[in-house]
Amino acid sequence: MSQVNNMEDQTTVAIEALRKAKTEGFTQDLQDFIIGIQDAELAYRLAHDFHEADLEILEPIILDSDITRYAYEFALIKAERRAGSIELLQEHVIGSGDGGLMLLFAADVEGADTELFEEALENHPDPKFLQHFEHEMRLLGKHY
Repeated sequence: MSQVNNMEDQTTVAIEALRKAKTEGFTQDLQDFIIGIQDAELAYRLAHDFHEADLEILEPIILDSDITRYAYEFALIKAERRAGSIELLQEHVIGSGDGGLMLLFAADVEGADTELFEEALENHPDPKFLQHFEHEMRLLGKHY
């Protein structure tokens, strides 16, 4: 990747490189560039689009994002590929206080610690999330 100075230009270059990579294939240079600019959306897109992407290296970028949904989406990828622990992503979602994402994470991400999510939702200010959680767990065949 060529030297690009301002963040907007870096993001544009990375987006174009991701598009190009979809036809030409993954490159380490692309991953290194995305790591260098620390853009969570692009890190997620790289992980989503390319099995070759190093999820362990991309995860800290996801965890630094203010957009908690990336942690949920990234955990889905890690679980699907059986690519390491989802523990930090799970803690990030719980720490966000977003009851909806907690519910989605517990229900959708293989290996999620449902007891941890249940405890967090029991302490959530809106009781509807715990009710939905219990309903989802019953639908998934878990005893609640």
